[in-house]
Amino acid sequence: MDLSLAGKIAIVTGGSKGIGRAAALALAHEGADVAICARGMEDLEDAAAEIRAATGRKALAVQADMGNPKDIKNLVAATVAELGGVDILINNAVNSKAAPFMELADEDWLNHINVKVMGYVRCSREVIPHMQARGGGRIINIGGMAARQANTLANSNGVTNSSVSNMAKNLSDAFASDGILVNCIHPGTTRTERQTRSLVARAEHASISVEEAERRAVSDIPIGRMVESQDIADLIVFLASDRAGAITGQTIAVEGGAGRGMNF
Repeated sequence: MDLSLAGKIAIVTGGSKGIGRAAALALAHEGADVAICARGMEDLEDAAAEIRAATGRKALAVQADMGNPKDIKNLVAATVAELGGVDILINNAVNSKAAPFMELADEDWLNHINVKVMGYVRCSREVIPHMQARGGGRIINIGGMAARQANTLANSNGVTNSSVSNMAKNLSDAFASDGILVNCIHPGTTRTERQTRSLVARAEHASISVEEAERRAVSDIPIGRMVESQDIADLIVFLASDRAGAITGQTIAVEGGAGRGMNF
């Protein structure tokens, strides 16, 4: 299937690991050049090298903290200067603390909101003029299932994930006439480095082994396994393509059937 992504230019925040890395690689396999950012340059360079070697596409590694507005401006400016523009933005970066409500300080809440919510806002604000100039684009926000179900150790996740879903709908209404389509994906329990840290925290909180924590984490997933980063990347590539030209303002869960809410 031709997804018409050859020659497109994508920015993937949080692109050095997990879902972001899988998404950047998948987009490059479809012919897109990619700019990836994260705070750690070593992991970024490793990811960029993998993308170049596997796909032959350009992969620009830009060190950036999504909580820093200057870093975001630099990320977009560097992408435009080095790659030629921006057609696709994958808002994926996050920095949060898994802890019970009473153990989350103001700083923990504000850091999560600044990186995820305001980071997504700032990135979108920077790329939209470039997308308008190119006749359209795609913005995909990565949220999470904490937006739809309570979790003892994911208090701030629920707030931020709900926010980026709402943001996607608002942006979709505002910029569809410019050809900019905006959607949100809520990954379920997904095997990433961050998920590993979360399992360790859950194991410590419940005084169980990490293996038992994982068994419990997947026990209510009908497909019988964790979601993989590639599962999310496959949907990202589709939503970024011309094949999804009538899909905007939607929040789509990729959670193996684990969600119990009815969302119409």
